[in-house]
Amino acid sequence: MTRVRARNVLKCAAWALALSILLASLPLYPFPEAHAAPVPSKLEGFSATVVGDVCNIRSGPDTTYSVIGSVTMGTTLEVLAYENNWAKVRTGSLTGFIAGWLIDVDLGSRGVSARVTATDVNVREGPGTDYRVKSMTGKDKVYPAEVKRGAWVRVTLTAGGSTGWISEGLLRLEFAEPPPPPSDSPGTASPSVPVQGDLVVFPVRDTLTIYANAIAGSAVVARLTRGQSARVMGAEGGYLMVETSGGLRGWVYGPDSKVVSPSDSGLQFIVSQNSWTVGKYPVSTVTATDVNFRGGPGTSYPVIGSLDKGDTLWVLDTSGDWKQVVSPKGQTGWVAGWLTSSTTQGSGTLFTVSARANGGDRTLTITGPFESAVVIPSPDKRSVIVSTSTFFNTSLELPVNAFEFDSVKVATSDVTVRFREKANYDIVEIAPGRVELRFTPVVTSLDVRSSGNTDILTIETVGYAWADVKREGNLVTLFLPGASLANEVPSCSGRSVKNVTVSPRDGGVDVAVLTTGPLAYQIKHTANSIQATFGVSGLVGKKIVVDPGHEANDPGAIGPTGLAERNVNWEMAARLVELLKQAGATAILTRQSLYATSEGPPGFAPIPGQYSHSLSERAAWSQGADLFISIHNNWNYNRSIAGTTLYVCDKNPNAAESRRFASLALSELTLALGTRDMGVRDSNFHVCRESMSPAVLVEVMFLSNPVEESYLRQAQTWDKTAQSLYRAVQRFFGTGTSISVPGI
Repeated sequence: MTRVRARNVLKCAAWALALSILLASLPLYPFPEAHAAPVPSKLEGFSATVVGDVCNIRSGPDTTYSVIGSVTMGTTLEVLAYENNWAKVRTGSLTGFIAGWLIDVDLGSRGVSARVTATDVNVREGPGTDYRVKSMTGKDKVYPAEVKRGAWVRVTLTAGGSTGWISEGLLRLEFAEPPPPPSDSPGTASPSVPVQGDLVVFPVRDTLTIYANAIAGSAVVARLTRGQSARVMGAEGGYLMVETSGGLRGWVYGPDSKVVSPSDSGLQFIVSQNSWTVGKYPVSTVTATDVNFRGGPGTSYPVIGSLDKGDTLWVLDTSGDWKQVVSPKGQTGWVAGWLTSSTTQGSGTLFTVSARANGGDRTLTITGPFESAVVIPSPDKRSVIVSTSTFFNTSLELPVNAFEFDSVKVATSDVTVRFREKANYDIVEIAPGRVELRFTPVVTSLDVRSSGNTDILTIETVGYAWADVKREGNLVTLFLPGASLANEVPSCSGRSVKNVTVSPRDGGVDVAVLTTGPLAYQIKHTANSIQATFGVSGLVGKKIVVDPGHEANDPGAIGPTGLAERNVNWEMAARLVELLKQAGATAILTRQSLYATSEGPPGFAPIPGQYSHSLSERAAWSQGADLFISIHNNWNYNRSIAGTTLYVCDKNPNAAESRRFASLALSELTLALGTRDMGVRDSNFHVCRESMSPAVLVEVMFLSNPVEESYLRQAQTWDKTAQSLYRAVQRFFGTGTSISVPGI
């Protein structure tokens, strides 16, 4: 036995040496060795993404400090400091500390490289010594750094994209290129503005990431460094489509970008997820560090954010010693005047044109030195012109492509707003110096169309409408906030839908749908309509998508004894699909074997605004589906944590039905498996958020818990999980009842 072990050790060493030689022979990304500046040890100014499911934010850098809030997987955080493996972070109005192993600090977008400082360094498959050694590397090797998680750094090993994890203590993190000199230093390069284009973007900080698609997490295709720029080609909500001087196209995130007009340097722009503004403002600069950004003009008002030294602020108003300003991220609030520089007026006519969307409240506001203005709608309601009595002395068009708004154009004395579809608005104010329009939807008609075993209710509107949905037995009520009725809208009916009525109530319109039973439904929004599809009871003919989390090159979580989440997820998903097929449902797996890669449905081609990678391909199967179930198993650094959790996304139009199924599934799973009920939680998981049907993400057990990992190795656990989810599906679609199953 000793000889066999020795022989195996020698084989492993030989393989590791061979891999090391092979990796060393492959081309690495080139980094200049001269003048490489070290990355700040506290990582201030970097961004991070939450990788834990639901993580506590604490008042101090230790678990002994009180919990002041929580964040979910996928949340983006701003790093203020990093020490003792805890990060001080900020998100919105919440500032506190989070354990470093629960976040990935983004190093790649800042052009960071990792220089190996020791000999014979292990490169591992994951961030810890529990993970297998993938290869070895040596002193002074330099790799592109992607993220830092806890005390580990993920690096790109080869030009082909292979990655691995190295202990941070064996690396020196440094910028791939020397940081640019201050703007007032000799030798500063002049910005390279593209020759063509009305608007261009520059990085707000050292670099600006260009993504493949207009959504967080999309693949990175290029980066602009300070002094470089790209031409604006279009927009998708808070993202701008850009083209570099070399012809490369991609998307940049608005709040990370400085948008300028080469023909009028006095213009200022705000581009974010809910605010699109252009204008000429008085300007001020933050002169202190870590300055509170408040909801009103005084210290008694709540802190809504934080400002950094050097931030440029656009001043909207003053009150005593306080200034109402717009921050570089597009947020409006108040800052103490004594913590900012004096206000400068700039040049030209001061004005603002702002399109904002905050939930159901969407407005267009125009301010300037005009004495009068007139609002002129187009006959087709696809645009509106606000013609003022003063000239703005500029000409530009700002793309928006979100909610009602397609674009905002300022020329001569007119502001022209083009809409994505027909829009409805009220004139809230038209007075010297200010015009405000408020956009609300109008319900124009109801219609129920029967197709096969489904009834499709269509609510036609003028203007974008959102439905808050509630169910009471056989009655489903869709409340449309801010909506009104055009005229009397007659009721209608179908096969499964017995009656649909519409009526006004405070703050909006109710659409009440009475069905033949507690039928499952799904909601779809378009620019000028809402569709609700109701099917008959039972599983026959239902399309159900089952997503085994993780895939070929992504094992997911790893248990204490090496069990890979990918493998467990597959066993559970495959069993569930067989049960569903036997019941007459059309059941679809998002990947076809244990080590397969997920692929989108036939003809799937991502459009701008969608992911172009695996998550998009998984969610794409939900088109035309009745239910989407993503199966996972959890992991936590605290190995004592155990239990079952279900996740939904409240941003999804089908959140109410997603929660209904999640509650059914949670009760069935905990009953059958004997696990702790950890609740149904809101999340921003892509497959839940982007699904076009009711969708849940199931975390069956914790692989990190030794007891639950041992259960997850057993075929009876896979069977019971599949059977539990199958019973939940039956109950969701109006068939089947819960049965008692002994715990494991």
